[in-house]
Amino acid sequence: MLVLFYSCKDEDLMIERIPYSGNELRIDGYYYRHPNPDNTKVLFFYRNGVMINILRYFPTTDLTVVDKNLPDRYAELKNDKLSFQVFIIKGSTIQYSGWGTSTGSGRPSFKSIGTIENDTTFRIIKTINSRKGQEFEKNDVYHFRQFSLKPDSTNNFIP
Repeated sequence: MLVLFYSCKDEDLMIERIPYSGNELRIDGYYYRHPNPDNTKVLFFYRNGVMINILRYFPTTDLTVVDKNLPDRYAELKNDKLSFQVFIIKGSTIQYSGWGTSTGSGRPSFKSIGTIENDTTFRIIKTINSRKGQEFEKNDVYHFRQFSLKPDSTNNFIP
């Protein structure tokens, strides 16, 4: 019984949360990418080392529509463990780690690694899955957009 319970435990994140005091990336807004021509993905970074990933894509690439609808999504975040991640920046390298979707035995974790091109652009070049150690090559470019109505980064998932 104890083994069964333990196997349902979510995995630890692959990096620790460390407060961010640098200036390699701006944090007075959000980073976005258009994974396809029809939608937008949004990430928020905070000085406490927490990152929020708005998991559900916005069904538009019009950033004024994204800005208008972002606050409506904030209520979903508080109870969504998959939205909260941690990040570390060292020089021109960014890493972040979060949880993936459970496959019946707790949530696996992942780590994404990328390069910072300037304070408003970064590129994720690979993601590593904790369960199998699989690496997936990426070329996900994120751009900054200033936005003052950021959600609160406090949560019950990341110490």
